[in-house]
Amino acid sequence: MCGRPTKERLAEGALPLPPLCRWVQRRDESARQNFPTFCATLNAANNGNWIGARGTRSGIGDRAMGIEVYQVRGDIMELVFDPREEDLRVGESLCVREKETGRGLIVQIMEFRTATYPSMTRELLRLALAGNEWAAEALRQQDLSPELLANGGASDGVNGLKVSEERNLKIAVAKIRRTLLSNGEWDQWDGWIPHRDVEVFPVPDDEMFQQCVELLGNPLELGYTLRGKPFRVEGRHLEKINIITGVKGSGKSYLAKVILLELIERGAPCLVFDINREYIHLPRHAVDPFTGKVLQRGIVPLKAGENLKMGLRQFGIQPFITLMTKYGLPEVSAVQLENRLYQLFAEADAIERKRGRPYFLSLDHLIELSEQGQLVPNEVVNNAIRTRLQAIKNTGIFASYPNEAVDFRREYQKIRDGGALVIDLSDLSYLARFGFVQALLEIIREICDEEILLGTNRFPFVFFEEAHLYISRNTISAIVTRSRHIGLTCFFITNMIGGLDESVLRQADNLWLLNVPFEDDVRHIAKSALTDEQTLLSYVKRLKRYHALALGNVTKGYPIIFRVKPLKGINTAGETKYFFQPTATLPELPLRSPETRPQTQSNGGDGSSQSRSLFGEFFDGGDG
Repeated sequence: MCGRPTKERLAEGALPLPPLCRWVQRRDESARQNFPTFCATLNAANNGNWIGARGTRSGIGDRAMGIEVYQVRGDIMELVFDPREEDLRVGESLCVREKETGRGLIVQIMEFRTATYPSMTRELLRLALAGNEWAAEALRQQDLSPELLANGGASDGVNGLKVSEERNLKIAVAKIRRTLLSNGEWDQWDGWIPHRDVEVFPVPDDEMFQQCVELLGNPLELGYTLRGKPFRVEGRHLEKINIITGVKGSGKSYLAKVILLELIERGAPCLVFDINREYIHLPRHAVDPFTGKVLQRGIVPLKAGENLKMGLRQFGIQPFITLMTKYGLPEVSAVQLENRLYQLFAEADAIERKRGRPYFLSLDHLIELSEQGQLVPNEVVNNAIRTRLQAIKNTGIFASYPNEAVDFRREYQKIRDGGALVIDLSDLSYLARFGFVQALLEIIREICDEEILLGTNRFPFVFFEEAHLYISRNTISAIVTRSRHIGLTCFFITNMIGGLDESVLRQADNLWLLNVPFEDDVRHIAKSALTDEQTLLSYVKRLKRYHALALGNVTKGYPIIFRVKPLKGINTAGETKYFFQPTATLPELPLRSPETRPQTQSNGGDGSSQSRSLFGEFFDGGDG
């Protein structure tokens, strides 16, 4: 135990402080005064490339923190600090830099734990007895050394018992992320570690952005960092495959809406497959009816079966066959129907060319042909097909007349220069969704092909809410595989983390993770290989609502925690319906009397107490 030595023994140098106490005394003012001169000298020796002092390229700054390196094991560095002087947070990045060379490491705090030392157990047990006057008196007599007796027996602590300061120290467990080169640039860590004569500095947000967030002129503001700085990502790095996941109520759809509105503001065309009516209350797309000028970029809601119906030719053969098989049509019968549809579509094309105007082919035509036995030669197959055609007609997704059909491409042109088509699937049956969505995906693929052919490259951003409810696994794998080749960008938003296929995770360009409290889900996400499992376990299990971990191309693989920005004046709530309605307010809890309130331990004898959580406002829970 590190007791308080007497002034006489300290003056004689006979009683040096133990290591865990000694770091407190290392704040050598002369070293601080000489540090800028040292930086300037080393900077000149390296032709102005070394970054150390304030105002130089690294942006790390020169405010050294009272932190010491305890040990390094593998890629884990443990740092000893006094929480009453250094307010650290999980997710915060630090620079551990050698004084002589300027080389260092960039580490990121993963968790905290209390510091332990050999005599801590004995000391805590003694403090637990401090409330017992008889036991405290006996222990106090044991603690009285000859020096203390000479001074009248005075001692600091609880009820006269000596208390060491080491028990308040904490250890920050940090992950080594990058190597800090002598020129101030960050590089991949190659296993090098500094010696113990180092200084620890906080990494400012501006330096983090400079090293990890490459902005190319297309910033999308998504929220705020741990220190409250605006968090922006580059739109180019957001493209291709994105996964937004977390438990129910963590804010997945909210984050998706923030990204969607930012993309709309930047003039990107977007499509949203909305199964729970989460997006229908976002600002509407407004156009001047006389001039055609866009007054406000926003959403264009389309509800499947109401203002979004399609003709059979627009729907397409393959999506229609998928829809029929979902309704139970045997594979052999589906092959016969597919062959017959190719014949009917060819005949329709010939009539269209002959008449010079579009030829409308409806579901009623197929039903009529099946009733007459002209759809396929086999009567049993005809009956099976007719039964399923009637069931599909009842879904309302097929138009009976040309005026009922909605030209999806024409609707897309409304938002091609910025906006979103929100496709409401909520009223469709489980079976009807699959064929309907596949038909729209075929149209989207054709739109991408046209953009490539014309060289305009205005590729759409597609948001899939709980895609497993209306897209098969094979279709999802095909989308992920083909998207980067046709320019399509996808966002998969789901709380069914275990349902994410490993092939999709491994091809993800960006992960947007909200609270994930279950270790099995975290291990599944770790298969993406964008970061290690230990990092995910440390962060996503503690994230509060509306806080997210960004990882991937948008951050150059560096985990960044941020709070999703609030959308003021915008209704972002989904349509959740309740039976019980609030009719009264909760009564206020009565304040406890001073006699029943727990007494807070004074901090350093000044009567003040530590009230700020080390996790800040970004995390639940306490220290490990």
